[in-house]
Amino acid sequence: MSEVFKEGDVVEGKITGIQPYGIFLRLSDVCSGLIHITELEKLEHDNPNRFFKIGQPLKVKILRIKPGGQQAVLRIHRGNSRKRMGASNFETPKGFEGLANEIPDWILEAKKKRYI
Repeated sequence: MSEVFKEGDVVEGKITGIQPYGIFLRLSDVCSGLIHITELEKLEHDNPNRFFKIGQPLKVKILRIKPGGQQAVLRIHRGNSRKRMGASNFETPKGFEGLANEIPDWILEAKKKRYI
């Protein structure tokens, strides 16, 4: 028997696709879901491929289950923000050197978009 999800559940899924309009996750063998782009934070919204990767596990909150129980409308569970922001992608044997090298580019990008 397949797992039954309900609105309000917090579950972990795996990212199966990233599109300009949202992120697809597989929650179980029979249920998948979508995090709509409007549910993402501003920086994630502008370039979700920078913050999320296919195959990445992600905790989500189920906002709604569509009739039939095979599709869900999702929101990112904020309890996993460090993992979500890709911090582990920058960890190297030299510590956070890779992150330090990225900061000047991020500042320029933020200034162009008037975040700062």
